[in-house]
Amino acid sequence: MSFLQPVHGPRQPTPGADELRRLAVREQQDEQRNAGLSGQINFATLYVATVPDTNDFVVHTEAGQEWVHAYTSYELLPDARAGYDEVWHRAVRGEALRRQLPAHVGLELDHGLPHARVIVRPQVRPISLDDAE
Repeated sequence: MSFLQPVHGPRQPTPGADELRRLAVREQQDEQRNAGLSGQINFATLYVATVPDTNDFVVHTEAGQEWVHAYTSYELLPDARAGYDEVWHRAVRGEALRRQLPAHVGLELDHGLPHARVIVRPQVRPISLDDAE
């Protein structure tokens, strides 16, 4: 053995950029395949109603809590189901939607349909003395 050779044997080649990309894609595919509904939402495109002429999501208040209703397809948006030609909405990935929602706003998938599911429950906001009056 040469004094220049490492004690633990020859140095293993490091992965190149192409190999790292392949590993990243494979890992992402494994995450998607093994994720439950809440995790799958991050990779899906969701459709959310917006306030007309804005990019702001429509926030619904139910029992004192605020919710955003996201739908799995454009056709399931309430205005689209009602037959309106123009439906104000945004198509957004679930991961981006979650990042844009404040902690006190919950997220429900396919609201009003038999398979509707709560994805994120809203955090309770502290009540101030002004609210109690």
